[in-house]
Amino acid sequence: MKYKYQAVDKLPTPPTPHLSWGSSLHAALEWFWDRKLPEPPSADELAAALYDRWDDTGFADMSRQDKIGWYRHAQDVLRRHQAQHAPSYRPAAAVEQWFDVDLGDRVRVRGFIDGVMPTGDGGFGIVDWKTNRRAKTRAQVETSLQLALYALAARDLWGRDPDWVALEFVVPGIRVEVPIERIDVDAAVAEVHRVAAAIRAGRFSPTPNRLCGWCDFRDICPAFEGDDGATDVPGTALVELQRLRRRQERDAQRIAELEQIVRDRLGEQALVELG
Repeated sequence: MKYKYQAVDKLPTPPTPHLSWGSSLHAALEWFWDRKLPEPPSADELAAALYDRWDDTGFADMSRQDKIGWYRHAQDVLRRHQAQHAPSYRPAAAVEQWFDVDLGDRVRVRGFIDGVMPTGDGGFGIVDWKTNRRAKTRAQVETSLQLALYALAARDLWGRDPDWVALEFVVPGIRVEVPIERIDVDAAVAEVHRVAAAIRAGRFSPTPNRLCGWCDFRDICPAFEGDDGATDVPGTALVELQRLRRRQERDAQRIAELEQIVRDRLGEQALVELG
């Protein structure tokens, strides 16, 4: 059901502290590993990268003191990450690597790989950073659909399998690596086709579980009909609409300013060629 609400109905979801905190950490980690020099960034440089990339949208209704608590927690996590990886640091071959894989039967898988890490023998591994407080077991990582699809994407992008895939839980500082031989890519592809067939058939049955309490769509989900206290979807849509309209106005103003600069220095024809 959550897929239907997000991807089919495109219902809005409100920003939350956990999402903003996670996106801020991811942005800082991408900067840390996307290095053009072999030396690792210092802890202070990584802290500055966090400051520059901090996403405050999920903390709008929070007190300043509580915001500082979240921010300092992120600083601590990144300091530990830097200390853990600096001694053996090697820049990533790619971060936020886009992929678009055709699985046949009108099914495509698209997404981003967090980090593609070179290994000492000319190969590479794939890592996905997680901001969960608890790490998963190796058995759970071995059955990760996400990592199996990343391995498939690697074949499509570079013509070979990664040496290993991993989930790295940056809060506890644990990376769970699994050799590629333990990943069943064929089973993952079969599962994607099964889910795609269900989507095409309009089968969106709710699957209640322990994460339902965190879901933004609990109040409209058939499994929890009549429950109170969940997200106000229409109200959230209005808030997001207002925010996007303000951004649109700012963007339109800036576009006009830039067009005038181009017009003054390059002439009207430059804008025509730009389209």
